Amino acid sequence: MAVDKKHIVSIRFTEAEYQPYEKLMTELGIGKTEFFRALILSRFDKVDMPEKKEKPTPDFKKCLFYFNKSSNNLNQIAYRLNKENLNGIISDSLVRKCLFELVSIREILQGALKK
Repeated sequence: MAVDKKHIVSIRFTEAEYQPYEKLMTELGIGKTEFFRALILSRFDKVDMPEKKEKPTPDFKKCLFYFNKSSNNLNQIAYRLNKENLNGIISDSLVRKCLFELVSIREILQGALKK
């Protein structure tokens, strides 16, 4: 009776990363699936597992959402300031003052994320 293999695992390599494996597969005369399954299953206990990443808290996710939203709004304001300045609607000094304030806001937001 055939074993039901229902879990699919995908991986992508650069050309340089893939080249040594391709050579081995050709020498052994086996396909990718068979080769990588054997490789992974035979070395599983010898692999140095990376440290478990901490999952972001819901509060951090919410803060990041608002940070991204604010960042987008700051970019829209800067775009509009530059556009209006090029059209002669607002002065260079006002644009510089506003951009200075936008940079200050950006730095405050970035500082909050680093904490």
